[in-house]
Amino acid sequence: MASLDHIRALSEVIGPRGSATPEEAKAADYVAEQLASLGLSPERQTFLSPTSAYRPYALAAALALLSLFLFWQPQPVGAAAAALITAVALASLLLEMQFRPSLLRWLLPVEPSQNVRAIAPCQNPLPQAASDEDAPMGALAPTGACPITVVITAHLDTHRTPLLFRSPLWLTVFRWLMPAGLGGMAAMLGLFVIGIFSPAPALRLLALTPGLALIAVFALMVQADLTPYTKGANDNASGVAAALWLAEQLTHAPLQRTQVHLVFTGCEEVGCYGADACFSANRAVLRNAVHIVLDQVAAAGAQPVVVRAERFLMPAHSDPGLLALTNKLIEAHPEWGARAVCLSAGYGELSMGVKHGLRAIAFGAIAPDGSSPRWHQPSDTIETIDEATLARVQEMVWAFLREIDHQNASGNSANAGSATA
Repeated sequence: MASLDHIRALSEVIGPRGSATPEEAKAADYVAEQLASLGLSPERQTFLSPTSAYRPYALAAALALLSLFLFWQPQPVGAAAAALITAVALASLLLEMQFRPSLLRWLLPVEPSQNVRAIAPCQNPLPQAASDEDAPMGALAPTGACPITVVITAHLDTHRTPLLFRSPLWLTVFRWLMPAGLGGMAAMLGLFVIGIFSPAPALRLLALTPGLALIAVFALMVQADLTPYTKGANDNASGVAAALWLAEQLTHAPLQRTQVHLVFTGCEEVGCYGADACFSANRAVLRNAVHIVLDQVAAAGAQPVVVRAERFLMPAHSDPGLLALTNKLIEAHPEWGARAVCLSAGYGELSMGVKHGLRAIAFGAIAPDGSSPRWHQPSDTIETIDEATLARVQEMVWAFLREIDHQNASGNSANAGSATA
């Protein structure tokens, strides 16, 4: 089936696929059917995930505003309570932005979601290293070891359509919103601590200024959660379609010494919970694996890119060796029109691969001005997909896989895709 047909089935037939919704589950069913039709053996992994990317930040802002109210109560008890609550909210928010457990996660409701996974085995595997009975719950069953393992992730879910993504001006507001919110909470915490020891009324007045910023944060987070989900033709039906296209190539022309795990993840849009669940359950199988992320690879007006780094709170860098390899391929194939970019004010599964110690790299398509067309907007539909861009990204990733396998089969398995490649 053509990649555009996959995009149409996901974005138009199934439609918006919010995290942990029945539509996300239908997308998982669709992918499983396509993998089975290629002769692969898809497996399900279920996990629990929050259903909103915005509730943790709304909750943190609400706690800080509660602290501001307490700061106006009799002192020093009010100031001490305000400082404690704000410190917990700020620490939890910083942990949340690093995809780590926090109080905010514990307080929010969760729903079941799923990953769909399949293995495209290499032609010349080593003897099987472990029996299926040795595999932990939710882990990929071993099929025989290859010197290099590649895991490809593409997320099934789609985002909401908040005001913050409606225009370049609102995107600028979004890029400043989190630093302003974090800075406001830190400033309030400092004032609360001082207020424990000083009853000066001016402290309460000073705390109102960062409080106004947090009111704006809270309002925008609530507004975001009231918006509908996008159809997500580019983000990320295109990445799923590209991964299915690669699955087809791998069944027709298996790699020699490189095993490829194809993982279609749930709940990326709310904190990469699907990728986190997969990597956590498969630490042994994926040790030293190459991690390829396919996300937003087909927008009209965009050009193929390899992501050098992405930044949400902390930067996540693609593996230097993998970047060097892609740069050589890009130079050898000017017809791709590809380039390397750094992304900011957002996260993807590259961050999760780096968190788990994988040699990660991400591929996508970005406009010449550095923007992601129709990112989290209602206009992310099949009509805005460019097949030529999608085909170039697919060709680039396929060439990347074959080059890794060539190095691997040539006896460079220790260095294939490493920092010395």
